[in-house]
Amino acid sequence: MHLKKIKMIKKYNITWDIPKNISFFISLNEKGFSKDKYRSANFSYSVGDNYYAVSKNIETIKRDNKISNIAFMNQTHSNKIKKIIYFKNYNNSDAIYTNRQNIACAVLTADCIPILVTNLSGSLIGCIHVGWRGLKLNIIQKFFNSIQEDNSNFKVLIGPCISQRRYEVDDVVYKEFSEYRKFFCKNNDGKYNMDIRLIAHDIMSQLGITDVTISPKCTYDDKRFYSYRRNKITGRFVSLIWFKK
Repeated sequence: MHLKKIKMIKKYNITWDIPKNISFFISLNEKGFSKDKYRSANFSYSVGDNYYAVSKNIETIKRDNKISNIAFMNQTHSNKIKKIIYFKNYNNSDAIYTNRQNIACAVLTADCIPILVTNLSGSLIGCIHVGWRGLKLNIIQKFFNSIQEDNSNFKVLIGPCISQRRYEVDDVVYKEFSEYRKFFCKNNDGKYNMDIRLIAHDIMSQLGITDVTISPKCTYDDKRFYSYRRNKITGRFVSLIWFKK
């Protein structure tokens, strides 16, 4: 696959204090092979984009970051978590983790929260896809409880997602989160604006995870990111974490 004519896919810059043997990358949609509604760096094969454009975007980010294998998930808003032992794409899961040095973990989003995870010793990497359904199904709690590690050792990045101001939900969703009412505000249309980012952070705090970096970016407002709420037919940006070689 000939990739020399394309510039590097652009990275969202955020400071995250992690061990020196760990790298991460959150993509912006300013450069890449995808066109039209998916312009430019779409990483999802399942949203209607050209297959070869997506493949070129993936190969470019692998080449530029010297990554051998990327484990993608078939995300279904579930609470299914898988530990990666051998490289493949992980069907029907919304969280993965590994200690295998040759595999990068990837999560695709366009308003939901991409969460990247490592630990103090740099011996583990993982990622979680979190929307309101995942929050309700306790995917965050289940993820950290599935790993044999003291929760105080985790280092977490809550990546760009939709802001409370832009995330309107109905009464049905509101009633599902009775213990998190302080993260909702009623709007003039009689619906609610939900802060999924702060709910996720609050859950981690309750688990004893204190080393959490939070991106302030709203995917709806910042057009460098894809947003399903903004555009409906759109791409997905990737959040990656891997072990340096």
